[in-house]
Amino acid sequence: MRRQALSIALVALALAVSFSCASTGSAPAPGKARVYGTLRLVPHAGAPKPGGGGSYGSLRLRDVGLVDYSTPGFAVVFVNEGTKPGGAAVVTIRDTHVEPRLEPDHLAIGDGGRITVVNASVAAHILSYPAAKLVRRLAPGERFEIDVPGAGEQGVFLLDVPEASTTLFVAPGRFAVVTTAGDYELRDLEPGAVELRAWHPRFPPLSTQLQLAPDASVHVDLDMGVGIEPEAAAR
Repeated sequence: MRRQALSIALVALALAVSFSCASTGSAPAPGKARVYGTLRLVPHAGAPKPGGGGSYGSLRLRDVGLVDYSTPGFAVVFVNEGTKPGGAAVVTIRDTHVEPRLEPDHLAIGDGGRITVVNASVAAHILSYPAAKLVRRLAPGERFEIDVPGAGEQGVFLLDVPEASTTLFVAPGRFAVVTTAGDYELRDLEPGAVELRAWHPRFPPLSTQLQLAPDASVHVDLDMGVGIEPEAAAR
């Protein structure tokens, strides 16, 4: 009897937690909609685990770090509105104990935004931004601004420092960089048909179609990984 009562209590607690999670956050602006949820990385069968001494079993991939599936790392959830949300971001050339590098490793910005590049190194470096058809030498302490040329994944490189790079994702609509727990939120979206998408630097992108009602808050959890079909990505 006590075991049955405990089971009922645990079920009630689980339902309460689920309801609480589904109700978190404030409502969207009047007449607008909100989408929120969690992005989860799902390993494929037989994927090696970080820290377990595993590898990808290929000389070609010997320098590629294993994916930690317990956290999404850097990922972006966005809506494909075909708009230019703009924004600003900074890429810095910085000296380290080993060699100069570009920081951060990854960043996100809206289409129509602008990047500021800062050379905080004591030496001059040659910056390459292929998407913008740019190759430029930066003197120590120099900084300059450049408009992003369009939406999508783009790379910024130092031609004189092998492997020094930043991966830039330019979103064609409102976007959110997921938290370390994988949470995201997109607020004040236009009601109607919306394409919700997610991007990760190491996995295939995913997308799902939503129909948003005015004043609605819609909870959509996303699974990302190799081999996941688009229709199975949203939970």
